[in-house]
Amino acid sequence: MDFWAQHKDFVVKVLLGLGVFLVALIARGITYGDELDDAKKENASATSKIRRTKVARLPDIGRLEADADRLAANAKAITSEIGWDTADQTLELKLIQRTLGYLRSYRGVGAGQLVAEAGRRHRAIRDDTNGGFGQLRLMVRDDLVEEAGEKNISLGTGIGYENLVQFDDSEILKYLLQLELAARIVRYAIDARVDSLEGVRITERTKREVIPGANKEFLQEYAVAVSFTSGQAAALEVLNNLEQELPRVPIRAFSAERAPRPADHILIELTAMAVAANPEVAFADVEKEEGQ
Repeated sequence: MDFWAQHKDFVVKVLLGLGVFLVALIARGITYGDELDDAKKENASATSKIRRTKVARLPDIGRLEADADRLAANAKAITSEIGWDTADQTLELKLIQRTLGYLRSYRGVGAGQLVAEAGRRHRAIRDDTNGGFGQLRLMVRDDLVEEAGEKNISLGTGIGYENLVQFDDSEILKYLLQLELAARIVRYAIDARVDSLEGVRITERTKREVIPGANKEFLQEYAVAVSFTSGQAAALEVLNNLEQELPRVPIRAFSAERAPRPADHILIELTAMAVAANPEVAFADVEKEEGQ
């Protein structure tokens, strides 16, 4: 029997199916050919980059992690030695509490009462920076000036801020850091019985970077300049307290010369730094690095 006559229908169906497959294959090549070629090139490029990438060995990674932990611990230790930790959410409250602790009015009060008063002052500053900080500054100045006067120590211009009439909300931490340091220096001077404290000057933020290229949130410092006349023993007492009491106070500038009178007394001029750091942030300024 003739093959074609017997299997014609089957052969036609097979040929039609093959035709449809070839058409679909041609259409796919036309539609996705370029995309597939591009994808293959990208995959080949990525594979090549991965092969060239140097991957640290596990022991090296462990050593790097240990070094990072050690550096972080060192940064935190240094911060506690020379300044304040800005990662501490209660830092502003602590600065106010320390400042109040230097005043004669708060000597002998219980710790709870001091904390409560510091909290009240802090809320007042947060509600109204100008009013709240202005009242705190004046109260600190009046208390120290009055005590110094009773001990025949002239405080000259007070504790600074005399020329600053407007306080910026964003600068609250700076004001509190400088106020704490100014009050501390005056406290030491009164206790040492210096002859006179001619001036305490609160300087504005300097334009220069504290550490060039570093993250501005990592380290902040603000200057407090003072001049006082005293005997040598009293001067050494003030300087030793700045060095020994935590946090220690870095000195940016210092000079000493013989005072005209009384005999054997000296005039000290120094610029001390109120320092705050956040060891939890990256040291480098990432935005600056990306812009270079």
